[in-house]
Amino acid sequence: MDSQVLNFRRVAYEVPGGRVAGIAFGAETANPDIVFVHATGFNARTYRTLLAPLGDRYHVLAIDVRGHGQTQLPPKLWGYTSWRRHRDDLIALLEKNFTAPVTLAGHSMGATVSLLTAGRRRDLVNGLALIEPVILPPGGYAFVQLPFGPAMMRASMPLARGAAARRNHFESKEQAVTAFTGRGIFKVFPPEVIADYVEDGLIEDAKHGGFKLACAPQFEAATFCAQRNDPWGALAQVSAPLVLLRAEQGSTTSPASMHRIQAMKPDARVGTVEGAGHMLPIERPDRVRTAIESALLMAHGGKRFRDIE
Repeated sequence: MDSQVLNFRRVAYEVPGGRVAGIAFGAETANPDIVFVHATGFNARTYRTLLAPLGDRYHVLAIDVRGHGQTQLPPKLWGYTSWRRHRDDLIALLEKNFTAPVTLAGHSMGATVSLLTAGRRRDLVNGLALIEPVILPPGGYAFVQLPFGPAMMRASMPLARGAAARRNHFESKEQAVTAFTGRGIFKVFPPEVIADYVEDGLIEDAKHGGFKLACAPQFEAATFCAQRNDPWGALAQVSAPLVLLRAEQGSTTSPASMHRIQAMKPDARVGTVEGAGHMLPIERPDRVRTAIESALLMAHGGKRFRDIE
């Protein structure tokens, strides 16, 4: 049997208010080496084929954030204006369940949440791999700080409006796979990745039968607009080694932001992947795995995993 299949397992952790679900690979040690956080609207299992090979050398944990996948934490919309909610959930997970710092890695929202976490709790994080983080230019955060900034974004932001209008009922998971294949952002997804997304991205619809999205369309839209974040302030506080990858096409980290990050953290490894888009972990998993492993090795002074202890 494929070693990647043998490595795969489901896990769950108690945190205040509920339970964080996830998937894991590699040795079942007390503390994971790598904790991965997914993008808005997705789930940990979407990244199975990306992360599984790392399980040959490391203990890898990928989690479903609040309102996504199999995690059981209330996805309340009231007062949801910042990803600090997800930052605090991640801090609670690390603080309550593990006894050693970890290398955080994430994609898009997950990368920004990882950065916010490292900026708030440097003692919990020994390395950072940020893949296509959502980092606006410093002036870009002024709008969302207005009293009704997030609400206005929900009404005007095409990404949020599209999320709110997503189809939210499927007779079967097979029907969902067919519906997603070759469309929209899923055009760059191989069949096995779409199947993984659907497996944990749909839940039973008790009211109408069949299945519905685990990340409800309104919550996904609100997540896109919850931009009262301060990644620049977090970056200034980060002490852990940093690796950042951005896409050449349609990146959520502009060239100007990339250069500013490099100026703030001259020891960081920052790069642009030519020809790739925002779904960089799906399009170029080889580059992303290298970035994650580099962050972990930098965190341990360049030592290989088996020599870390």
